[in-house]
Amino acid sequence: MDIKELNVNTSHNTSQNHPWEYARAKVVMDILKKFQSKEKRNKYVLDVGCGDIFFLHNYCKKNPDSIPVAIDTAFNEEIIESLSKQYKDTNVLFFDNIDKVDLSGNKADIVFLMDVIEHIEDDIAFIKELAQKNYINNDTIFLITVPAYNCLYCSHDKWLGHYRRYSRKLLRDHAQQAGLQIVSNGSFFTTLLLPRVLQKFMEFFKKREVTGIGGWNGGKFISKTYEAILLCDYYFFKLFRYIGIKFPGLSTYAVCKLQ
Repeated sequence: MDIKELNVNTSHNTSQNHPWEYARAKVVMDILKKFQSKEKRNKYVLDVGCGDIFFLHNYCKKNPDSIPVAIDTAFNEEIIESLSKQYKDTNVLFFDNIDKVDLSGNKADIVFLMDVIEHIEDDIAFIKELAQKNYINNDTIFLITVPAYNCLYCSHDKWLGHYRRYSRKLLRDHAQQAGLQIVSNGSFFTTLLLPRVLQKFMEFFKKREVTGIGGWNGGKFISKTYEAILLCDYYFFKLFRYIGIKFPGLSTYAVCKLQ
């Protein structure tokens, strides 16, 4: 989760992540499967804007040969110490800026930008700058996820500091302008569209306090149920993608490489 949501999580005295995060992690790893090299299981894995490193930790559990690199401008000594203790079984390299990343001359195999670029006013310039770093090469895979549809921009987006939401076309255009080519793109979590539409509609009548997913305190059964529903959603609509039918979803993704 975002560091801002992590602070909410801490204030609720819980270390529980939202079921959406668990489901998204599994979805992203499934999307990535066909792009992973069987010879080398993606050694250097960069998670830019990684927040609480929940995803990076889970990815490395599934890919134990990976070297995780966590990058977030919100990192400070206190946060890094706390995350290092929480995920002590994952030997993470922490950086607070993409300019400071040092892979000792090695190249990044994967760069994750998961629900990050919507926080950046000039997202094209940021991706272009990242793509030109000396630890990026033509074999580097970029996997980008973003919230979908600017018409659904609501108080939750504003609270998180989002500048925009994205259609598949907008994400594709911005990635290409930044020097990336799209290898694959699509959407997921179709069933979450209706609740977001209703939330957007209700905000015309009443504003409510926003705490983000860091405020989640559901029990284990409820969390697993929500996660299972989201995963069923993903795999059900994935069947349609095999025959060329792409359904909309609350999240949009793109798998990219350098042009």
